[in-house]
Amino acid sequence: MFIADTHCDTLYARLFENWADGELMASKENLLKGEVTMQTFALFAGARQYKDTPYQNIRLMIEESKKMEIPFITGTLGDNPPAELFGVYSIEGGEALEGKIERLYELDKELRLRMIALTWNYVNQIGMPAKLDDGSGLTDFGFELISEMDKLGIYADVSHLNEKGFWDVYEHMNLPPVASHSNCKALCSSFRNLTDGQIDAIIEKGGYIGVNFYPHFLKDGGENTTIDDVIRHIDYIADRGGIQNIGLGSDFDGIEVQPRGLENASCMKNLANALLKHGYSEENTRAIMGMNLWNLLKKGDAVRK
Repeated sequence: MFIADTHCDTLYARLFENWADGELMASKENLLKGEVTMQTFALFAGARQYKDTPYQNIRLMIEESKKMEIPFITGTLGDNPPAELFGVYSIEGGEALEGKIERLYELDKELRLRMIALTWNYVNQIGMPAKLDDGSGLTDFGFELISEMDKLGIYADVSHLNEKGFWDVYEHMNLPPVASHSNCKALCSSFRNLTDGQIDAIIEKGGYIGVNFYPHFLKDGGENTTIDDVIRHIDYIADRGGIQNIGLGSDFDGIEVQPRGLENASCMKNLANALLKHGYSEENTRAIMGMNLWNLLKKGDAVRK
């Protein structure tokens, strides 16, 4: 089964937190044990504890990615998913672009960016994060940016974006919104989770939601969460008509606690088994575990100009 994950912070954890491979949730060893084939590695630019600028630090993370002994696909995807583990790149925190469209083109030419989380938890040149929501939408640069991303087939990741910014993306991009690591607000009231209106809009436009494994996004209070709580969010999206729009956004190496049964990437195949036991068909399980993400990224390749 093709298993794909839409978000991890492993490069940041390796480089800036000095985690050894044995401490990483999404280490190469754990990914292989969990039979993960495609891992999206975020170039995380949002934290304020960096010594240098966000752009300089994601350049360091790019170099760090070359030490992981995982091949990265930096061009067009093939007709079918590769059988062996590979990585793709995303950006988390659009401040890495320094308010310059030329940075977008520079990094995309080098990496074939798949998505950019327009904000993390701080205000930047693009827009307002959900954590500090003041009701404002995208900036002029933000609108310019998403227009160029449309041409390049790079999805706008709305996981940390505020609601007005979300609707700006929905209304002004041809590409659908992607929430790489977000859950359902109806099931857990975190500011990071999606309203029913946002979920329905993503489904209607053919976008994607990667269900986040962080216990405090799975259940209010976050106590005693298990793999069943992840499936509860998957069920909720599926019941709204989103079976082709759901995937996995583990947030491994960006979360300090995990649900029981999904402690690290070696447990990913356990989720596939749990979905089958829960009553999902093999076809729908394959879709959730990876094919929905693969199909989304293939569509992104198809619109590149």
